[in-house]
Amino acid sequence: MWGENGMAIRLRHIPSVDSPTRLEVACKLWSAVAKGPVNMTGSPLADYHQGLKEVSIPTLSRRTVARMMLLAAVDTLGVSFAFVVASFAMLPKDNPVFLSFLYSQLPFAAIFLAAWFIAALRENLFVSQRKESLLYPMIGVTKAVVVSLVLTGFATAFVTQNRSEPLFLGYFGVAAWVFIGLVRTALRMSIWTFREWGYNPRHVVVIGANPRTKLLLDEVIRHTRYGYKIVGIIEDDPLRVEMLREYKLPYLGGFRSLERLLTERVIDEVHVCLPVRSSYELIQSIAHLCVGIGVPVRLVADLFPLRLATSRAFRMGEIPMLSLSTVSESGMQLGFKRLLDLVVSLLLLIGLSPFFLLIALLIKLGSPGPVFFSQERVGVNQRRFRIHKFRSMAAGAEDQRKRLEALNEADGPVFKIREDPRVTRVGRFIRKYSIDEFPQIINVLKGEMSLVGPRPPIPAEVEQYTWDQRRRLSVKPGMTGLWQVSGRSDLSFKEWVELDLQYIDSWSIWKDFTILMKTFRVVIEGRGAA
Repeated sequence: MWGENGMAIRLRHIPSVDSPTRLEVACKLWSAVAKGPVNMTGSPLADYHQGLKEVSIPTLSRRTVARMMLLAAVDTLGVSFAFVVASFAMLPKDNPVFLSFLYSQLPFAAIFLAAWFIAALRENLFVSQRKESLLYPMIGVTKAVVVSLVLTGFATAFVTQNRSEPLFLGYFGVAAWVFIGLVRTALRMSIWTFREWGYNPRHVVVIGANPRTKLLLDEVIRHTRYGYKIVGIIEDDPLRVEMLREYKLPYLGGFRSLERLLTERVIDEVHVCLPVRSSYELIQSIAHLCVGIGVPVRLVADLFPLRLATSRAFRMGEIPMLSLSTVSESGMQLGFKRLLDLVVSLLLLIGLSPFFLLIALLIKLGSPGPVFFSQERVGVNQRRFRIHKFRSMAAGAEDQRKRLEALNEADGPVFKIREDPRVTRVGRFIRKYSIDEFPQIINVLKGEMSLVGPRPPIPAEVEQYTWDQRRRLSVKPGMTGLWQVSGRSDLSFKEWVELDLQYIDSWSIWKDFTILMKTFRVVIEGRGAA
């Protein structure tokens, strides 16, 4: 299936249902991924494709075997380079014991290579990744290298009694990851180039002519490295094909012409762009027809046409599931974001500790009361936590809020007074440069907040949110964000929320870096502070 994020999943046998609802259709179509190919004999739709012969499809085609052998040779080359480089790093080439050391480590290299092939198979690194970016194969390579290294370390220690030095393991692991990754990346980019030149195309028939078809064709044109060659369009209504005139694709006939095309033409894939609910029986028939002779079927997956959510397929045990989410679910990017939070907040906490002591002393001398101010805030998905700040107001300032409601200058549920009488002299200074926010580093270390994200609201504000505004709570709140670098307190509440939602919808690690860099400049200039 083609998801909103460009993902594709093969459609297998689909059991018949009576008057399916949209949700039932979605569940059955996606659960069909786990099924095996169908037996055409006795099919409830056998009359549609009567006369079609059963075809025994070999498990591995020659192209698949050739691809696996090429990748195996490439990986062997990468491991060999890594082995030599790690050995050079341990001992100089002119060292008299270099060759003996090299020979002594040969069992390690052989065991690693065997472990690598097993781990790589589990990570699907030998299957066709025609539509994948460079990132996902590298994630698989990283996992496979780590697993292979651990297995090889144990195997050489307990099986061969030849324990490798930890330093050699480190050198070899890094070198293996670099060389295998580089060689595979170079191979992938070469294959992309050849596909753009027209070599090794995948011949595709598109079924249906509608706006979904236009989206699919635009993606194929935009990503020529996929190597897709559109054979033509199948559609019962020739007038609908007119809307695709700009693509200059041949019209191949009505839906019943598919069987003839599959037996007479070179067809590698069938892409279905029909609406699922109204065309369920037709899609089921197409699936039976194509899977029966081993041709993959791909369905444009707009089962739930949501404006913001992206779809992702995953498995929970043996259950295939479809995820619809407006926030990033990339484990690698989210893990890196958390690592960035930990490293930066630890460095700030250690480096600024003397400065924090000075601020604490000034607060104590400036007005009676505690150094820190704690308040309950609402975090990701309604989680409550206590936020920590340097106290910038007189003790008991929260009790005076109701008395000052009439002076509120902010719109929406937010309470802000530019010349707030509760703010102390020291508080005014630390607020101008956002120094009062620094103790929230503790919240970041605890995982309650992130360095970058929407500001955490108080529960009373959340109670006044509209349904769409509650989407601010779908990610961890942050010490800084787009609102911080775009005007801070000068923004209206509506602009504030729009910036937060914009951040959520377009989040990336690079955006976090950019916001952090801009924050330093805004804070130093003291712009927009309340």
